Amino acid sequence: MAEPRRTRPSTFRCAAATCLALLVVVVVVVLLWLFLHPSKLYISVDHAATTGFNFTAAGGLAGAFDLTMRAFNPNARAGVAYRWLDVGVWYNGTYLAGGHAPGFAQPPEDDTRVDVAARAAPDAWTLPRDVQEGIKRERAAGKLTVDVHVVAKVRFRYGVVRTRKYTVRASCPAVTIDFASPTSFHRVPCHVHI
Repeated sequence: MAEPRRTRPSTFRCAAATCLALLVVVVVVVLLWLFLHPSKLYISVDHAATTGFNFTAAGGLAGAFDLTMRAFNPNARAGVAYRWLDVGVWYNGTYLAGGHAPGFAQPPEDDTRVDVAARAAPDAWTLPRDVQEGIKRERAAGKLTVDVHVVAKVRFRYGVVRTRKYTVRASCPAVTIDFASPTSFHRVPCHVHI
């Protein structure tokens, strides 16, 4: 007796099976994203002071801004691996100084403080006259208000699984440096964008 002949699945059945498989994959990806989606990171300036802060004869700025940055990871399941952290100090839209911090690993729900010395390059450029006068005026009053901008490359880690690299940008407006009492400082939260 001859074997019964198998019939080929119809085009409709193939298309339906493909759609069902794609639907299952999409549902799995959405569920994983909802379960593993990282929360927004928090960055703030915990302390700011200056060392060797003065103007050069050419009109440049000498010295450094000593900043303590605070990075908080609110994620309960995801660790964060910072590859590097770049910090820039700006005054009325004019770049004053910059610094670099090496990378670090941050476990879930962790608070990490990073000290950065943003050094001015006194001979690299001359500050505009209005910026020089504004800084001198604020320094004579005892307080200097600057903006701090942070750029970092990060990856989120879920156990052994790592995400792609993300660029984190944070802007910390109105960081006030008190020349009269350098130890008194109020934390300044930053606006973080990933």
